[in-house]
This record gives sequence, C-alpha cells and structure tokens, in this order.
Amino acid sequence: MRFLLGRLIQSAAVLLAMSFMVYGLIGLMPGDPIDLMISSDPRMTSEDAQRLREIYGLDQPLLSRWGAWLGSALSGDLGWSRLQARPVLEALAPALAETAVLMGLALVLTLAIALPAGILAARRPHSPVDRTIGLAAFVGISTPPFWLSLVLIIVFAVLLGVLPAGGTALSGGLVEHLRYLVLPLLALTLAGVGGYVRFVRAAMLETLGREWIRTARAKGVSENGVLLRHALRPAMIPVATLVGIDFGTLFSGALIVETVFARPGMGRLIYDAILGNDYNLALAALLLATALTLLGNLLADIGLVLLDRRLRLGVHRS
Repeated sequence: MRFLLGRLIQSAAVLLAMSFMVYGLIGLMPGDPIDLMISSDPRMTSEDAQRLREIYGLDQPLLSRWGAWLGSALSGDLGWSRLQARPVLEALAPALAETAVLMGLALVLTLAIALPAGILAARRPHSPVDRTIGLAAFVGISTPPFWLSLVLIIVFAVLLGVLPAGGTALSGGLVEHLRYLVLPLLALTLAGVGGYVRFVRAAMLETLGREWIRTARAKGVSENGVLLRHALRPAMIPVATLVGIDFGTLFSGALIVETVFARPGMGRLIYDAILGNDYNLALAALLLATALTLLGNLLADIGLVLLDRRLRLGVHRS
C-alpha cells in the first residue's frame, strides 16, 4: 500500500505539472477564441472583443487562467468544444471508445503473435526458423504504416471487394462492425508485431543464458520445461515494461491509421482540435492521454512486482 500510495502521489504531481505545461503551450498558439470570433464576424468591434476577453478571463495572466481552468476541471467541467458544439466530455467519449476498442484489440493480437514467435526464435537461435522470423519482423518494422494501410485497402477493398475501405458501421450488428475493424486492426498489428517479436526474442535469449537455466538443464529438465517454467516468467519483465509504456498509446490513438481509414478516434480528435484552435478539447484530450500513460506505467510497475519476487522483497523492506 505504501508503494501504491507513493506512485499515486507521483502520478498526481506529474499530471499537475503536465496540465500547466500543456495549458501554457496551447496558450502560446496564435490566436484565441475571440480572434476566431472576430474573423468570422467582421461587424465585431475592438470594444466588443475586449469585453468578451474580460468575460472569459482571457485578459488575465496565464497562471490565473490555468488556476481557474484547473478548478473547473476538478469539478468535472472541462468546458465547451468549439469545433463540435457540445461539452468536451461528450466529444471525448465516442472517440475514446473507438480508439480503446481498436488499439486494445491490436495490442492483444500483437502479443498473441509476438510471444510465441519470439519464444520460438529464441529456442533455436541462428537457425532457419530464427532467421525467417527475424526477417519477417524486420520487414514489419521497416514498413511505413500509411503505405501498409493503402496496400490493404487496394487489395481487400478495391481488388477483392470483401472489406470496406474505411469509416465505421452506422448500423448493423456485431459482424458489420467487425468488418470495418478488420483492415485498421490488421494494419496496426502488422506494424507493431515486429518490434515485440524482436524484444521477446532478446529477453528470452538473455534469460536462457542465466545460471539457473544451466542448472535446470543439468538436472535433466526438458527444453520445453526450461522455456515455460524457468525462463518465460523472468523474460516477461522487460516485456511488461514495454506494454505499460504502450498503454498510453492505446487511448491517444494512431493518427496515421485513423486518418487513412477515416476512423473517428482520439488521434484524429487531437489533431483536428489543435489545427482548429479548439483549446478546451485539445487540452482535455492531451491530458487524458497523459493520465492514461501514467496509469499504464503504474500497472507495469505492479506487474513487475508480481513477476519478480526480488522486487517484491525490495518493496516490503522499504
């Protein structure tokens, strides 16, 4: 509990500092909502603009404006989205759900492929199987996601005509929604699985060189037993760290893939909010991505404690 409490306090402090940094950076963007009103309404006078800035607090110093925004945010009021003409929470919810489903399924599928492939490659290093898996992983890492997405659209949507080229299902059942998910899910999985395969292989090879592995083999433990009972768990420690780091990207979205497949996810939402000077929506979306990244790091630390008994003893002694 002391460990969890300390990490929660650290995460809250980081999130508070990031809120000020992001608020300040967005405040440095050219123009403000009043300038946008002036450009859209030429009849507005400078006196009207000054009066509106006083009403919305835009004439106050940056620190005062940030304090007012923070107080409203803590009470659950994130402001109004200018681009979508609705509260920020209502604008975030559908985009967050779209990204969570797509990126969550992509991560699960990536791990389901990368773990056995990496273990198989590490079992026989420098063998034809290892070289084939390494070559496939290298191709996946080297392939640009936008090019891969376009190739998938050309093959499955244009030539074969079996899957939609993009968008989301506005009606229909689960099968229809899954049809729209297949191509972006395949693009994200193929683009990310190569890095995980190489990471798992490297972690397994390092673990298989440890003393307890040689001791287990000397005692006559089978190779499968060595891999699954003695090497797999410690090899998953760096992999759990990588998954925790990638947790934040699950909810910040994949801008390129979402743009190519016209998916209304968090990546597109943040991009459009920044380009459209939608300050409230951009600020809330960026801070949400930061908070979820911190949550992913916290979950990764908890996973490391569960995987490595030495870390658990270190926490207990502290």
